[in-house]
Amino acid sequence: MRVAYQGQPGAFGHEACLRFLPEHEPVAKPAFGEVIDAVAAGETDFGVLPVENSCAGPVEEVRRLLAGTDLPIVAMHPLPVRMHLLAREGTRMEDVRRIVSHPIALLQCKETLQAMGIEVEAASNTAAAAKAVAEAGDGSTAVLASEAAASIYGLTILRRNVHDRPDNATTFCVLAREGQ
Repeated sequence: MRVAYQGQPGAFGHEACLRFLPEHEPVAKPAFGEVIDAVAAGETDFGVLPVENSCAGPVEEVRRLLAGTDLPIVAMHPLPVRMHLLAREGTRMEDVRRIVSHPIALLQCKETLQAMGIEVEAASNTAAAAKAVAEAGDGSTAVLASEAAASIYGLTILRRNVHDRPDNATTFCVLAREGQ
């Protein structure tokens, strides 16, 4: 059995798949809409999408997409989100000039990032941003992502728990085709 999520290994959607549907094979999709399409087409048995974060609020793109599908939501699960600042090995905090991550991740860390006074840039996904930082060879760019992303992409954790609130969590919905 397979479950689709948006992003790539190390993304919080990937983590949600592993936690909530551990017996299913996670299938990465580049966009939220492609998760819905994979379930609707029968390519995967389930889809996992983030619907709301306790700090950043609703994931509006996902809400719009869910309103346009008749796929049933079969479960809702909160996932504690621990956002860490990652960089290439050897990078020091004082070297960082730019932080990249998904817009919702940036919102979860808004106050902390403002206090740091470092430029931020939006990316399509936390794990995609982590992979790009790992491959870029640029020690002036860091990424907000998971500990799993650090491990997968060979990055160092410069600062743990950068999220503004200790109760930071994202609620994920599980979609299925009728009859699943």
